[in-house]
Order: sequence, then structure tokens, then C-alpha cells
Amino acid sequence: MKNNIPCNVIVDLLPLYKEEICSEETKILVEEHLAECADCRRLSEQVTIPKAEKKEAPTETETFKKVGKKLKKSRFTKFMSVLMCICLVLFAGVNAAWYILKYRPMKKLCEGMEKIAPYDDGSKDLPRVNKVTVYSSEDDKYRYLVGMPHYLNFSMGYMLVAPKGAVSVDSNGMRGIDSRSEEPILCMSFCHNLSPSDRVEVTASFDETYDGQKTKGMFIFFTDFDFKALKEAQYLDPEDTAKLRDFIEKHRDELNDMKKAAQDKWGEYLK
Repeated sequence: MKNNIPCNVIVDLLPLYKEEICSEETKILVEEHLAECADCRRLSEQVTIPKAEKKEAPTETETFKKVGKKLKKSRFTKFMSVLMCICLVLFAGVNAAWYILKYRPMKKLCEGMEKIAPYDDGSKDLPRVNKVTVYSSEDDKYRYLVGMPHYLNFSMGYMLVAPKGAVSVDSNGMRGIDSRSEEPILCMSFCHNLSPSDRVEVTASFDETYDGQKTKGMFIFFTDFDFKALKEAQYLDPEDTAKLRDFIEKHRDELNDMKKAAQDKWGEYLK
């Protein structure tokens, strides 16, 4: 006589019975039912449990290869981590050096001056135009400009003294010179920490004749801080060299006045 367990319950227990993972009591109940129930016995014969594949143990050589790959990967990861840390430290160091040695000293020069560029004039910017931040102020005689350096640029930056009306600044911070001005324009560029370079830039205006017509010619040249020696004179024509020396002698008092105005404006480091 069949035990009282329904066939549906036995069907649910067959996988556990086949895999031999059921309790001993469950095993006995299932076997008793199968002995008396032909349908469940036939179903039990059809149920097959796939045998788990036994993986062969890796050889010693394969083990060493796997360990070697893991070690290489670990070393590469450590190397990249150290390299990234070094790059971040270097980048932070360059940023700090630029800010302390270049940007902050020049920013102090702009105290009491008005930022005039860049500004939006409604026109489309030319491609690849690096805008320059420019500060300006004026007194009764001169206009003073400070051009700020671009980010992480240690060589850029200038201070300019010019007669009022002789220099204009566009929306991108680019300087424009009025060629009608008879007076020189003095521009000083500075290296890190406002250490002056060994030269100043002078913009000169000359009367020239071109195709039989008189016109104004602009010439930018470099001289020392005392306006006694031309810089890079070896690259100039003898005629141009003589013309520039005459210009310096003619405008020496004006150049010295502008230098004195720059000293009064920006401090002891120009003296």
C-alpha cells in the first residue's frame, strides 16, 4: 500500500534524492513511495543529474605563470599610482610657483587701477586669440597699463607708460599705437617675482618717405634701463641704428621722465 505522501511532493523531492543531499528520513519515504508507485518510479528513472566536471589541478608551471601575471599587474598598478602622484605634485608645484612668483606680484601692481580688457564688444572673436587682461590708470600726463600674464606663463606680463592718447586697448587686450604721436612710449617686461629684465621696450615714431609721400613710421626697439645701449643692435641696419640713437638723444629727457613716472607708480624695484 502506498504511503500517504502525494506524488507531487515526491516529484519535488526527486532532485534532492538523486543528488543524495536529502535527509535519511526523506530518502526512506521516497524509496517506499517509488516501490509502490509505478508512475513516480518511471519518472525517477528519467531524472538525471549532471555530474560536476572535476577540474584538473594546475601544474606547477601554470601556477607560477598565474602568480607572475598577478605580480606584474600589481607592480604596474603601483607604478602608475606613483607616477600619477608625482605628476600631481609637480603640477601643484608649478601652479604655486606661477601664482607666488608671477601672478600675485603683478596683481599687486594693479591696485588702484581699472580693469579695461578683455570686454565684450559684440563682435565675434578671431580664432585662437589669446585675450590679455589689462589694467589702466591715468594722471595729468601719462597713461599706465599693466598686462597680466596668461595662466602658467612665466615670461609674459608688462608695465607700460605712454603719453595720454598715444595707446589704445581693444576688447581682446591688444595694444594699439597712435602713429601720430611724436613722443616715445616706454614698455617694461618683467621676469618672475618682478625681477626686471635687462632691457626696456621703446616705441618710436619717425617721419618717413614712402613712394614719394611722407608718412609716419613706427619702430620698436630695446635699450637698457639708462637708455645708453641698444639691445640686439647687431640685427639692425647701420642706418636704422644711427636713427634710433638719434631718437634716444632727442627724447632722453622724455624717456627719463617716463621712467621716473613708472618708478613713482610701481615702486622701488624699478629704481
